[in-house]
Amino acid sequence: MHLVRSTTLLLEDNSVSDYPTLYEMGINNPGEIDRYSHQTVGNVDVLRVVYKRKKGSLLASSRRYRFNRSDELVLAEGDARGAQVRHNISPTLRKALTELDRVINKKTSHAPTTEIILDELKRMKEDSETRYAYIESLLKELD
Repeated sequence: MHLVRSTTLLLEDNSVSDYPTLYEMGINNPGEIDRYSHQTVGNVDVLRVVYKRKKGSLLASSRRYRFNRSDELVLAEGDARGAQVRHNISPTLRKALTELDRVINKKTSHAPTTEIILDELKRMKEDSETRYAYIESLLKELD
């Protein structure tokens, strides 16, 4: 599952009481949120929040949050094993996604633009290059 919501306008009047879960996660300025994406990898949900920062800002332009899924044993009728394990989304992540949707929905544009897609490709390339250099350094250490 991969979900991307996007916008480019900044919000005003964002109080902590409007977005308590985001505040608990360390997101103090929801109005600076440009977009977010949510992916499930195995038994872990990864939430990536991208910010629209002012030029020259030293703050991170994006942050990743990882949420483990909880296991629930569910009795299944007609199953020879009698039970199945279901992996449930974290309640904190569910609340965060709801609050992020509210932030994004207060803004005007919801569709990914060419600029956003190019930015995502650039970030992916940078991440890949960093990982490649790290793995290459590990191989050099083995020699």
